[in-house]
Amino acid sequence: IPTYQESLWYTMFIMFTVGYSDIYPVTVPGKACVVILVVASCMYTAIPIGMLGNAFGKVWEDRERLLLLQQLRRRVMRAGFTPDDLAKLFECLDQDGNSQLTFDEFKELLPWMDIAMSEEVAQRVFQTFDEDGEGTVDFRDFLRGVFPASAYYMRAVGRHRHSMMS
Repeated sequence: IPTYQESLWYTMFIMFTVGYSDIYPVTVPGKACVVILVVASCMYTAIPIGMLGNAFGKVWEDRERLLLLQQLRRRVMRAGFTPDDLAKLFECLDQDGNSQLTFDEFKELLPWMDIAMSEEVAQRVFQTFDEDGEGTVDFRDFLRGVFPASAYYMRAVGRHRHSMMS
């Protein structure tokens, strides 16, 4: 390859195409270089494709949970509930006063919100909110699941409660 620019062109051509060109190596070191470029380019493209495939697989496995969450969010929004409304409902239904809902308490929440779903679907939605698997859901996790942008709300409520105590 007579010039540096042509060698760069050849390198890019080998790495990103099938490699047919009017320039080809004739010496053993040149052929070895091309083999290294071909293997490197395969690895260069295979790794990101594998990462994308893995991410897609994880989302695909999680699709049912994501669809149930989306359905619940739509129903809550359609019913016109605000984070404050949900906080009041949560407090009313927390029968044991531990600031967490069990599955039975969670099931009682759904009719109050005018949301009808089978017990099986309700169980799957509950498990979505119960990230630690202990069988209870606290209000922060529930609100984050229903209103994902609720971090601001939780900070505001915390500041309000703090100022009331001062």
